[in-house]
Parts: sequence; C-alpha cells; structure tokens
Amino acid sequence: MDEISQPVVITAIADPEFEALVSSALFARGWNIIARPLDFISLERNLNGNLTSNSLIIYSVDLPGLTPEHLDKLSKNKVSTFGFADSTGSPRGFAEISPRPDSADELLAYIRGNIRSPLLRSPLIRSIPNFKAKIVAVGGAGHCTGNTTLAINLAQELSLLDRNTLLIDANFAAPAVSTLLDLRKLSDEEKWRDLSTNFSVAEINQRFASGFPIWANEAASFFDFMVIDLGSLINIASDLSDRRWASQVKIWSSTFAHELLVTAGSDVLHAQRLTQLITELANIKLPAKATICCQGIENKSKQDRYQSLPTDARVCAAARKDRTTLVEINEKSPLRKAIANLARQITG
Repeated sequence: MDEISQPVVITAIADPEFEALVSSALFARGWNIIARPLDFISLERNLNGNLTSNSLIIYSVDLPGLTPEHLDKLSKNKVSTFGFADSTGSPRGFAEISPRPDSADELLAYIRGNIRSPLLRSPLIRSIPNFKAKIVAVGGAGHCTGNTTLAINLAQELSLLDRNTLLIDANFAAPAVSTLLDLRKLSDEEKWRDLSTNFSVAEINQRFASGFPIWANEAASFFDFMVIDLGSLINIASDLSDRRWASQVKIWSSTFAHELLVTAGSDVLHAQRLTQLITELANIKLPAKATICCQGIENKSKQDRYQSLPTDARVCAAARKDRTTLVEINEKSPLRKAIANLARQITG
C-alpha cells in the first residue's frame, strides 16, 4: 500500500465468531470496514466500484463459493489479501493461508507486519519469539522532547546494572546517537558496535530497514535489553499500517516491546501533543506498558504510568560537548539519578 493512514477493509468471513473478532479489532483501532460479505457472490458485488489500491481483503477459506481461481482474480487487482484457515485449522487446499489468531493483538501484529506484502505473499502467523531481551522503545510526543537523551542514558544505566544492553538509533528523521557519542560510521556496521562492557550501539538506516525484523530477532536472542530510539511518535497509527521503509522498526517495536517510554516537554504545545498521542495510543492498544516521561513536571498524582524527569540543561550541555553520557559528566546530577532510578525500575 502507498502512503496511507489506514486501509479500507472488506471482511469475507462466514464464521460469525471469527468475523466478530476481526471486525471488533479493526473497528477499535479506527480502521474503515466498508463491507462484511458472507459468501463469494456478495464479495464480488461489494468489490465492484469499491476496490482501490488502498483496499485490504481479509477472508477465511470456509467462505461459501470461494475457490483458488477466485483468489487469482482478486490478486490481479493488486490489493493486499490475508487468508485464514477454517475453524478446524485446515487451509482446505488454499495456498498462503495462516492459522486463525487467538486475539486482537495477534491479528493486528500480523497485519501490521505483513501489510507491505502485495497480493497473497504474506507469511504464516508465527508465535511471538521467546526473546532473551527485554525491549524498551523510547519515543517523543512530538519533536525536541529529549527522547534521544533518555534512550542513550537509559541504555548506559542498564549496562551499569550488569545488563548486556543494545542501544538502537531508529530515529530516521533526525539520527543523533552517533554524533552525541562520537561514533563515526556507525551506520556502516553490519550488526552493532561494542562501546564498553555490556554496552553496544547500532544505527538503522534505509539500507538495513527492510531486513530489520530478522536482525532484531537475532539481537533479541543475544542481549538482555534493547533500547530503541524511535524518534517522534506523532501519527503512530499511520506508521503502523503503511508501507514506508521507515515504519518497519515501529511495526516490530509495537509487536515486541515490553516498555514504551514517551517523552514530553512542559510547554503548552508539548502538552497538547501529548494529549493527542495518549488518545492515539489508547485507540491502537499496543501491548507494551506505556510510561509518560515528562520534563520538569512533578507527578503529583503519583501514578505509575507517569515519570517525572528533572530539567538539567547544564549537565546535558556538558554531555553533548564531551560526546558522552550523563554519568560520565556528573553521576550525582538530578537527571542522571532519575534515569538511573528508571533503569532500576525496568530491571525490577
């Protein structure tokens, strides 16, 4: 699919329980379901005049009247098509059929991960790997919210807790880790670069983005923690359903991240963008535990999902000047202590 926010969907599923699971999952996330035919004749009728390059057809092999020849005709329309087995798990002789997902989250993870694949080439659903690593995604409620500073120093603090940690710069709009840590040609590394005991760094760019899921799965079987700087999370719902190369890391992170740390500033614009992002995250219902990390705002409500980070411009400026982390500048600074405490919470 091209540059889109959400596809339009047709569900062609005869089983009412499975159709309800699919429809409710997509409706809850704001996807536009334009038709829900119960047999192939009705599906053909709905396709006339409604099919565009922005269409997604989700079907099950027990749809009355459906044949492999019918699917070949659909494939010529260049729409994304996802086929699922019948209630017994049988593909009934159809090719490229996936087992039915057990939950809405599994369904959405499957679609997000494979929506780039045209026609009927989407792979089977795979069980979520039993990774060694705990995945921590860091993103901002807008730009210039300190998410890169948090990602760098959180990864450093995790390594100081004797956790083998990989920091990944996936902030495609404004990659900064290599500059802030004085790591020349970091993006040329085939895997990652070891900086010190338990601390490694990688940068993902367009050349590596298409192979990121395989690379990330390998890294997650080796490291104890992976901290991913995602950059801005504005329009996250759109990023999770389009086919741009830059969306691949966000799609993978939305599926596997255990923690999502959202950074936000204290001015009125940052507050407005944070409110919008919280609403968007609630609608797409990511499995990760989300924590809002606000600069200079005290968490008066003492809610677990809010983490107050002190503003410490002087120590941050010194770290940037020396191309290093906060702990190397002043281990007693309020901001360094707050991030160290956050690292201990995550490892607890």
